[in-house]
Amino acid sequence: MITVLCPFGLDAGLVTKAAQLDSQVRVLLPQKEETQAARYGAAYIHTLPEGFSVADEGAFARWLKDKVLSWNSTVILAPATVQMRNIMPLLAALLQAGLTADCTGLSMEDGKLLQTRPAFGNSLMADIVTLTDIQLATVRPGTFRPAENRKTPQITQENPTFESRVQDLGFAEFETGAPLSQAKIIVSGGLGIGSKEGFEKLSRLAQKLGGAVAASRAAVDAGFAPYHCQVGITGVTVCPDLYIAVGISGAVQHLSGMSGAQKIIAVNSDPKAPIFDYADYGFVGDWETTINKLEELL
Repeated sequence: MITVLCPFGLDAGLVTKAAQLDSQVRVLLPQKEETQAARYGAAYIHTLPEGFSVADEGAFARWLKDKVLSWNSTVILAPATVQMRNIMPLLAALLQAGLTADCTGLSMEDGKLLQTRPAFGNSLMADIVTLTDIQLATVRPGTFRPAENRKTPQITQENPTFESRVQDLGFAEFETGAPLSQAKIIVSGGLGIGSKEGFEKLSRLAQKLGGAVAASRAAVDAGFAPYHCQVGITGVTVCPDLYIAVGISGAVQHLSGMSGAQKIIAVNSDPKAPIFDYADYGFVGDWETTINKLEELL
């Protein structure tokens, strides 16, 4: 039995993937998001009260432990958000179970969850099987693409009660606007863009396309783009309909963050750049000339 823990907001892609692995997937999520969860394949839905928040993550983990045991959950998944990255290790310790963090792929083999994630300094991808009876894994938001798989779920209202040693005074988002992980079209630049001015050009193209601008780690480290634009293992994971990679070589660290894109267009002056091995369409040549021609067509 797979359980997906989304107590602070539904991760539709993760629920979709879980439903592909288990037709009876169970989901914990905020009230009023049950319709969306059913849309993506949840068979059992447990809702939390409107306005539910967690200040004492340890106390909440103890409550979760009792719940997942009562549900006979053998695989527990959660999005790798800030709070769930704190809560899942606590839950794993309480269950004396193994946890694999920041997975980029999930599958089932012989009743066990096969978890794929970067390893050895992000130089390769490793397949991991946890040997404990209960397996836990976190998945970076945006890793899996949502797909409709409508069901008529059994819905249960949960009312968590636990003593909290911490008082929640409030929470504010660091930035406004839709997250990069939700963008349908992304124009992403690498070190080959060469300057902040080059990224301003990419940003204008992204705006014309109704999308968002992103960057590789090398470009961010060089100061060409801010960190919140970074796609890859140490940045954001995305799965847009269209990903335009401009001046990006195609290192595994970056590819792991954008491999969920439906269509990939690569622009690079190096015909041997690894990015072309993953692109649906490739343009070999000067990035600025190519982008200028593209803008003329819009």
